Amino acid sequence: MKKFFLGCAVLCVLFTSCNYESKAYKALKMQNDSIMAVQERQSAELDEYLSIIQDVDSGFEAIRQSQNYMAVTSNTEGDPTSEMRTRVADNMYMINSILADNKAKIEELEKKLDNGNIKSTQLKKTVERLSATLEQKNAEITALQKELEQKDYKIDSLLLENEMIHSQANDLAAENDAQQKTLQEQDAQIHRVYYLMANRKTIKSNNIDVKNMRSSLRTSLFTTADMRQLDRLDTNSKSARILTKHPATSYELIKGSDKKYSLIIKNPTDFWSASKYLLIQID
Repeated sequence: MKKFFLGCAVLCVLFTSCNYESKAYKALKMQNDSIMAVQERQSAELDEYLSIIQDVDSGFEAIRQSQNYMAVTSNTEGDPTSEMRTRVADNMYMINSILADNKAKIEELEKKLDNGNIKSTQLKKTVERLSATLEQKNAEITALQKELEQKDYKIDSLLLENEMIHSQANDLAAENDAQQKTLQEQDAQIHRVYYLMANRKTIKSNNIDVKNMRSSLRTSLFTTADMRQLDRLDTNSKSARILTKHPATSYELIKGSDKKYSLIIKNPTDFWSASKYLLIQID
């Protein structure tokens, strides 16, 4: 708050000063800019703290809801059904995941407070509350798990089975992602083309052989593109000649009002059928 009033005072001096080029003005402006920068950093830091705290509290609320369900389930008469076992295992798996996540976030928050610019007693008390809640929830879940074990829920084996299911699902998702990535790479490779617009001197000095583009190709000279997205090339030259072979009906070289040529690819599939390389000589 003191910094805020100091900033306001500085602004007042700035606006009432007549000599905007004076050393005093510049010094005050620099001081004000520094104050504003500190306030912005502290505001961003506080927003980050509050976001983490909100995430942790949301996690605890989700745990409380699961606890309520399992407390009701544990008081149900008779042997647990297969569906009840599955739901209890799912809830317990979720609770353990949230507890681990909250523990990591609380530790992160403690480090940020120790090393940050904001020194707030209220924030420290909030972190202490979260740590105490975490410890309490761990104790409650341990007690609840023992209670369910006594009712033949076999939590350990259910959790192991649930973890295996999640692991298999993650493995399958990773495999699908890898396959999708491979397909995307193959698709990109199939439709990848290369083009170069250069003058005669550049072509000759780099020993580019039009008849054997692959062996003479210097990748760094060429631009890569997706043939499906390339339908026009502006040469920015009043002289343009295509040196590589492409079906004449698949493209057109047109001269603009500025007398500079542009290549219009009318049929990409036909145009690139003979060669995936395009060399245009411009002079």
